[in-house]
Amino acid sequence: MKKRILLILLVFLLAIGFVSASENTTDLKDISYEDSQYISSSDDITVDVKKVYVNSSKENDGDGSSWENATKKVNIQDGDVFYLAEGEYGGFDVTKNYTIIGYNENTFITSLWSYTSSYRNFNVGITYINVTFKVPPTKTSHYMTGNDNDGWNDVYIYHSVSLDGRDFNFINCTFLDTSFVSGQNQYQNPNKDGLTDICSANFENCKFLNYSYNPDLEEYDVKTSWNSVIHTIKYESKNLITSYEFTKYSFNNCIFDNITEEVIVDSYGGQSDNYGRYDGVYIYNSIFKNCNITGIVKARQLSYCEIVDCIYDFDASETADLISPFYVNKTKKIGLNETQLTVTSKDNSVIITLTDVNVSKPIVGVEVGIFNNGKVVDYLDTDTNGQIILKDLDGTYNFEFSYPGDPYAYLPTSVNKTFTFTKNQNTTPSKTVPATNKIVKKSAKITAKKKTFKAKKKTKKYTIVLKAGKKAVKKVKVTLKVGKKTYKATTNSKGKATFNLKKLTKKGKYTAVIKFAGNKNYKATSKKVKITVKK
Repeated sequence: MKKRILLILLVFLLAIGFVSASENTTDLKDISYEDSQYISSSDDITVDVKKVYVNSSKENDGDGSSWENATKKVNIQDGDVFYLAEGEYGGFDVTKNYTIIGYNENTFITSLWSYTSSYRNFNVGITYINVTFKVPPTKTSHYMTGNDNDGWNDVYIYHSVSLDGRDFNFINCTFLDTSFVSGQNQYQNPNKDGLTDICSANFENCKFLNYSYNPDLEEYDVKTSWNSVIHTIKYESKNLITSYEFTKYSFNNCIFDNITEEVIVDSYGGQSDNYGRYDGVYIYNSIFKNCNITGIVKARQLSYCEIVDCIYDFDASETADLISPFYVNKTKKIGLNETQLTVTSKDNSVIITLTDVNVSKPIVGVEVGIFNNGKVVDYLDTDTNGQIILKDLDGTYNFEFSYPGDPYAYLPTSVNKTFTFTKNQNTTPSKTVPATNKIVKKSAKITAKKKTFKAKKKTKKYTIVLKAGKKAVKKVKVTLKVGKKTYKATTNSKGKATFNLKKLTKKGKYTAVIKFAGNKNYKATSKKVKITVKK
């Protein structure tokens, strides 16, 4: 649900248009904050989520069903969408998946602190839209420096916002004099065994305004009970964003204005996790003006930093120092490799091969669209040889094969081919049957996530999604088996099926098996997920 909500919002934003960026590094005549569009607070997100209207300044508390009946307090449940009226709001629970939409730029949030002493990404997604953040730097990241011979320093750095352990999305948001930190636990207690998860913070069409750190330091000595002296240092962050390892920051169509500090992002990035996710800083199509900085990004590894297609009111070169840390203002736009689809036939099969032309190697594990007579047949992934094989074909096919490309690696490509097959092609030919009369079964895929329920909760709803490529598989039976109990459900028009696991009351960790038996149009498929029941 989280991904679907975000996808709808991003499609809407693309439709209304973003700031236009070019290679010009000095011309700011066309820059305007009005290019940052706001989504109306009445715009519908999706029809099957709970919408709650909140107004902190209301005299009487309502049930939250409308602006007229707005509630004064927020009780967050997974998947809810909250509409906030004008006014100030404190921090929100960061353990649930939800979306917050501000009424306009006068909807202020004054606290956001997501810190964890764990190394996990808790698979929680939180989205903020149309909200203005004005968060004072009252929280600290703390670490020790020094050694036994020279003595120790106890260092406290004050920040405004912490983004740890979760995935955050900010759309059309404004940040006033607000600093960020992430990856604190990793920095204070390094864990290099590959078990640390990458978390992400994505900013789309956001504004970062009027940040300058307070250079005044507070320093004093503290005498311990064992007669040692520890020097204590306290100061505000010298950077708008301090990104320790295992956090990925992405910015698109953002504005950075009136920023005074060493750098905008101090990045320790250079890591990936066991899920193939990587950290670093990636800035695209953004504007930098009135910035008194040494560099935009202070990077420990250049390969984990991209600043592309941005506009500056200062000279921004692609050069960087030869010794880490690197102060980076601009990076080269990535050249995309040319791709080629080759299609051949053998017996009653078609073999599609996708190749990276630049290095003459197959492209593995990417999705290729398959169409016949203009209609979708399937979306399939290439195998370890970069191939997709369609078997047992009979009749005439007017195929189109299409690879959409990868914006960071590969150019798109497509090819059209017509084939005619007969049954038992190597023996006695039979009458050719038009391919439109033959149904090629499509591959279906179950999307399901791990879930935790409380044992005492009477209603334990668990939802999965069944799709063939991008098309929902609707009105089909699916089953979920957990323990010795099998639950049944039917997918709706969006491919969703919801099971009520009300008899799952015993505390423990379970492996649930979700199955779709297949039918005349779709192949069978199954998936295993973890379900936890706790007190």
